[in-house]
Amino acid sequence: MQSDEGTTSTSGAAAPDRAPGGSPHQGRRGFDVLFLLQQFSTEAERYADQVRRGFGLAHKDVHALNEVMQANRAGRPIRAGDIARRLVLSGSATTTVIKRLVAAGHLVRTVDPRDRREVSLRATEHAYRSGRRMFSAMGEEVLAVLDDCTDEEIEVLRRRLPQLTDAVRRAGRRAGESGAADGAAAEDGTAPAGPGAAPRPAERR
Repeated sequence: MQSDEGTTSTSGAAAPDRAPGGSPHQGRRGFDVLFLLQQFSTEAERYADQVRRGFGLAHKDVHALNEVMQANRAGRPIRAGDIARRLVLSGSATTTVIKRLVAAGHLVRTVDPRDRREVSLRATEHAYRSGRRMFSAMGEEVLAVLDDCTDEEIEVLRRRLPQLTDAVRRAGRRAGESGAADGAAAEDGTAPAGPGAAPRPAERR
């Protein structure tokens, strides 16, 4: 979901309306790029939703499998608790997802040789083959666009995309902390204040 409606800027890129009540970031350099990135993310998510059904995978299955594959490629252990934190799932929901992926042959549980009490997760060759089949069409289309980029443009993307990914990760942590604070305020009988709004006093019980 995009955070605001877009119009067309003089550069031809999608730019948000400057209506009252819009984003406080309106007017900042690169603000229209934020919306272009949102559109890319939305379409990539739609693509993943389309293809996962053909492989009998649930929405959370794909995300959990992706987390395991990224950890495996980086050579770091990943456990059920890591999946729960990254996907914001309960322990029981995480167990259900992992059991489903193990039963489908996408994951295996392995004992950590450094601590035999710990069980790590590893993606199987079957999972990698399925992933290649699932995302081959998207890879072909995106790489066709990148083929037209100059070396300098590719280098900018290679340098900036990880930074943007980290920025979204930090935003997620901030949102989680804000949500926890808002939940505590609701328990206390107060409503979270919006920008420029005065906090509402707690109702008497």
